[in-house]
Amino acid sequence: MVAPGAIDAPAWAGPVWALEMEIDASMTPTAVADFRPLPTQPAVERDIALVLPPGTAAGPIGDTIRSAAGPMLESLVPFDVYAGKGLPSGTRSVAFRLRFRAPDRTLTDGEVDRFVSRVLDRLREEHNVERRS
Repeated sequence: MVAPGAIDAPAWAGPVWALEMEIDASMTPTAVADFRPLPTQPAVERDIALVLPPGTAAGPIGDTIRSAAGPMLESLVPFDVYAGKGLPSGTRSVAFRLRFRAPDRTLTDGEVDRFVSRVLDRLREEHNVERRS
């Protein structure tokens, strides 16, 4: 605590604490923050649950989704994994949330549906992955 006589504060102020640290060059950040302007157009989200064959990792599935979805895919997040009743033995379901956004306009439902359809076609061809019904 800082000595009360060293503080120019009103009598009703609470205690003042201080900390002094030495920071050397190894503690400073080396990367510059990357700032992007906030989006001006709304995003459109679609959730897809996929049935993955035994031994299929979710990482390559996400890579295929990113490449098939196209440049309007803003983010891809896995949010659920399920195995059990209602799925074929040895398989599991992984659900992904896809967020699409155009920088200059609002995407239509038809456009986003085509992006998702293209993703599902590629997943079926490359990984034998089907959409969970």
